[in-house]
Amino acid sequence: MHKFNVVAHRGASRYAVDNTLASFALAKKHGATMIETDIRRSADDRPVVFHDAVISVPNFGLQRIDHMSLASIQATSLAEQAFVPAWEDVLALCISLDMGIYVEIKDASPTVLTEIVGTIRDAGWLERSVLFGPRPDHVFAAKRLEPKLTTGYSYRDARMDPITLARACECNALNLAWEDYPDPCSLITQGWLERVRGAGLRLMSWHEERISVLQQLVTIGIEDICTNDPLTASRLVLENTEQR
Repeated sequence: MHKFNVVAHRGASRYAVDNTLASFALAKKHGATMIETDIRRSADDRPVVFHDAVISVPNFGLQRIDHMSLASIQATSLAEQAFVPAWEDVLALCISLDMGIYVEIKDASPTVLTEIVGTIRDAGWLERSVLFGPRPDHVFAAKRLEPKLTTGYSYRDARMDPITLARACECNALNLAWEDYPDPCSLITQGWLERVRGAGLRLMSWHEERISVLQQLVTIGIEDICTNDPLTASRLVLENTEQR
């Protein structure tokens, strides 16, 4: 039987402040088996668990993440009195909840990449982790740091050949960042899927909340289904499993 992972996009971000420990913990309660989170770098070259390039700082307005120290970023209050978590605390939470993790590298230096990969390796979580991103140099560098780590390339233009992309990045996974297409599932033809499977590539879908499209993703057999709403996605996966 096909094995599905419900990947909570920045945690249960439909219900909680994204990329926070509360959002990740809620994702587990909602049935997610993995989380997806984002990494940027601070001014002092540390990993920052945050999606956007800027953060709203009280009394100072929008400030660039890479112009702030990690300490100042983590002291900045987010919505609902949440705070940016430490990377090592996110990984520790995943381990304690027995959840896998997709780590999207938004912005990184060699130092930050080395810290991320090293933390995952030292925690013994290589087999439950995927490091991915839209920059081939980040994906390529991560694989060179740890060949046993699953790495993936995230791409938006569905016209690009997936096998060529994977070989260029030396990765073994792909994130289909196709949420801007009106009917993204129609792009996953049987022939396309057979080529990708034949190349041994793991697939994660774009984040998806539409029930009809989630059902299509399950029917197609995309193993890692990314969503802001893990509660709905996990229910659909469970229904599909019971029917089989």
